[in-house]
Amino acid sequence: MCILLSFIILLADIPHDLYMQHCTKEVMDSVYLASADQAKIDYKDDLESGTDFLIAYWAFNENLINLSAYQIQKALQSEITDETLMADCYNLASLVFRLKGELATAIEYAEKCLHIDRKQNNQEGLSSSLNTIAGLYLMHGEPVNAKKYIDEAILIETKLNRSSSLAVRYGLASEVYLKLGETQKALDFADEALRLDSLDNTIAKTTVRRSQKAAILIELKQYADANRELQQALPVFLQQNNYNSLAITYCQLGEIAAVNKEVAASEEYFEKAISLCKEINHIYMESRARNGLYKLFKEIDSRKSLYHLEEHIKLLQIINDENTAELMQSFMVKYDTLEKEQAILHQEEMLKWRSFLIILLITLLVLLCVLLYISRKTTKITNERNAMLLKANYDKSRLLAIASSNIPKSIRDEIMSITSYTADIPEIKLTRRELEIANLCAKGLLNKEIADHLNISQRTVENHKNNLFKKLGINNTVELMRYMQRAMNNSDTTED
Repeated sequence: MCILLSFIILLADIPHDLYMQHCTKEVMDSVYLASADQAKIDYKDDLESGTDFLIAYWAFNENLINLSAYQIQKALQSEITDETLMADCYNLASLVFRLKGELATAIEYAEKCLHIDRKQNNQEGLSSSLNTIAGLYLMHGEPVNAKKYIDEAILIETKLNRSSSLAVRYGLASEVYLKLGETQKALDFADEALRLDSLDNTIAKTTVRRSQKAAILIELKQYADANRELQQALPVFLQQNNYNSLAITYCQLGEIAAVNKEVAASEEYFEKAISLCKEINHIYMESRARNGLYKLFKEIDSRKSLYHLEEHIKLLQIINDENTAELMQSFMVKYDTLEKEQAILHQEEMLKWRSFLIILLITLLVLLCVLLYISRKTTKITNERNAMLLKANYDKSRLLAIASSNIPKSIRDEIMSITSYTADIPEIKLTRRELEIANLCAKGLLNKEIADHLNISQRTVENHKNNLFKKLGINNTVELMRYMQRAMNNSDTTED
């Protein structure tokens, strides 16, 4: 059994140090098996990445943030075909890295989730992604960017008419507008969020709204009202083990107690906040609590004040280092992306040129084929015309021979009128070798005799004779002999 469990853990490929302090191998085995079974139902085409996502989701709910971060990054490294699963992975990744304090990375993942929601025209998902990004920008100290996203989210939720989700958007808007210095507008949003959640009678959400309203009241220096809201919220957060909201509430109560000069109570609240922040690795809120303790003891205990100031500075250094690393990582990702885009553009340009050259070559080949066809056609027409002219000249010679014989005058005159035209016999260009072979044919020599006489092969003689047939428009050796004999007779007549 132990061997089987060890094999399952090996199959899951989860580093032991990510969970050994929080749960046993048996627990992780059961989580892995349950996630794998659920993935077969929900993510048939993405079993591996689906399993990793479900484990990451479980780890996130159990506050095993490092394990959740490991599993969600492992899921995102797989080839995910389901866009909905991809969006869920990006959304969970943004939540995980928000808790780790790596806000730039969290924003990057949330933006990717938003891109998928816009692509799918998923209004509900779009509203959720916009809310998440607004919250991240607010934590990152960029309330102007946060305002842009939360305003769009409120518009979408108003159209969807979902009161509970609209209350969440109003709650975040109250925090954003508070950071922008628009305290009255922030208080209006907080009151509206509290009203909507009260209508739904959801204690958990109403408690969060009270905490948000308390932050605004603190900013307005209405400490008594703020303390009342926080004291109502605190028991609910404790009951729900909502560590994140508890840490924020303790910090707020510590700050109110410090204003009221309640040193012991303020210290207790800040220390509780620090303890929770260490447990959930919330370095931003821990830094806020350390700063509160530094200010609390500044005038009454220099040793404690200096200690908390040093811790506060260390946390700020970690935050700055992480932000620098995230910015560098983001720059490298963008640089790599730009390089890939330029390489793709170069390849596309090369493909365009190659396509152009291929089309050009094909065009030239087509033109060459057309020219060859026209040339052959022209040669054939010319040869046929020459053959007709030669035949006409031959017929004329025969008629003239008949006319010179003893025939009636009327027939002779008719023959003379027929042969009175002058046929335009074209000049036929023969090569020296063709002329030699034609003369030897006229003398009655056979192909073998001609080959022996000229010291060439019979095949060469046949090729030359075929060329002669084409040029002279004749079909065989007999006609070639007659043609050459007539040519010799015409030559003799000219000489006479």
